[in-house]
Amino acid sequence: MHRYKKGQFIKVKVTGIQPYGAFVETEDHVEGLIHISEVMNDYVHNLNLYLTVGQIVKAKVIGISEDKKLNLSLKENDYFKKHERKKEKKSVLDEIKESNSIGFQSLKDKLPEWVARGKKLQ
Repeated sequence: MHRYKKGQFIKVKVTGIQPYGAFVETEDHVEGLIHISEVMNDYVHNLNLYLTVGQIVKAKVIGISEDKKLNLSLKENDYFKKHERKKEKKSVLDEIKESNSIGFQSLKDKLPEWVARGKKLQ
């Protein structure tokens, strides 16, 4: 068995998903868990939206239990960091909800800006 160390990045395969976290396994069959709070800094309410059984991900070892099981994090994985940044961008609907002054005239005024923004995202 390899000696894993806290802070080390390793590739693991997702073997199961539960409401509280994802069970994973290393290439040399060491088991671990990625707790739902360690997927990303944003609130994650459904792991199935981010991980699937059989998926291989790069995770950081944040701890090793007495029975040699790994506690892992995806928070420093570039893919999940990018997903967080995408989520930070507000949608047009969020802007409308935040504003008390949206009426037909202001919608007409804002429409060209929103269409231009949508084209940039494509």
